[in-house]
Amino acid sequence: MVVRDLKDGSSIVSTQEDHAELSAQFAAHWGNKDFAKLRPYESMVFATTYHDSGYREWEGNPPVNTEKGRPYGHRETIPSFEKLELEAYVRNVEWVRAHDPYAGLLVSMHRTGLWQNRYQSFTSPKGRLRERSPEVQAVKKELEARQEEEKKSLGKTDLKFDGQLWFNYRTLQLYDFLSLYFCCDGYAGDNHLKEDAVAPVPVAYDSKEEVELRIVPTSANSVQIFPYPFDISPLKVSVRARVIPAGTFASAAECTEAYHKAPRQLLTFEITG
Repeated sequence: MVVRDLKDGSSIVSTQEDHAELSAQFAAHWGNKDFAKLRPYESMVFATTYHDSGYREWEGNPPVNTEKGRPYGHRETIPSFEKLELEAYVRNVEWVRAHDPYAGLLVSMHRTGLWQNRYQSFTSPKGRLRERSPEVQAVKKELEARQEEEKKSLGKTDLKFDGQLWFNYRTLQLYDFLSLYFCCDGYAGDNHLKEDAVAPVPVAYDSKEEVELRIVPTSANSVQIFPYPFDISPLKVSVRARVIPAGTFASAAECTEAYHKAPRQLLTFEITG
């Protein structure tokens, strides 16, 4: 779950698929006279839409933190949960691959990249490389070996394949970052977005040009991004969330029931250049 805790003890919670769907809105509108439109476009939007769908395995009835009165957040350690997570990640890669092999390769790279600070694709913000368990290391090794096979199969004689794939991987990480900014990371207070930046961001295929994207809030739900990378301005995007009121729960079942009953909201944001 993607969680934003508020000062009054309540929480705004989005599923990973809600968060990914917001990411996909950025992918769908990426590109203008200054930034290259994605290619292959449909595969990129598909991969971005489903890059975190492994979490659907348990988000229907998510494990809950009874002390905080909400489901566990995506950066919190869930006791005795790693095996289920790893199996779900692999199944999601297989599901995406069955529909679109190129998208499946990107989703697999996204997963193994998260275990390795996104392959250092960003220098700002700086990630944190954490020690991974032997089980994670084994799955990572297996997925990366399959990725190398897929690169050879999909790329064949296309000399530009690897460069294009790396460009697309990096932009997927950017869409993920932007979605997390609006869902949880971009707040200086309950309703105040903060200024942020992400770099380096690739500009075009077959080009080494990179830029820093600056995010500057203009109101509680709007920002300006410089330089502007989307095909329309303003770009209006939205994400579904549940608002879980503050409270204490005697059991996990009681906390889960509060999650299911929590009212849904559509959080809408406006982005301009």
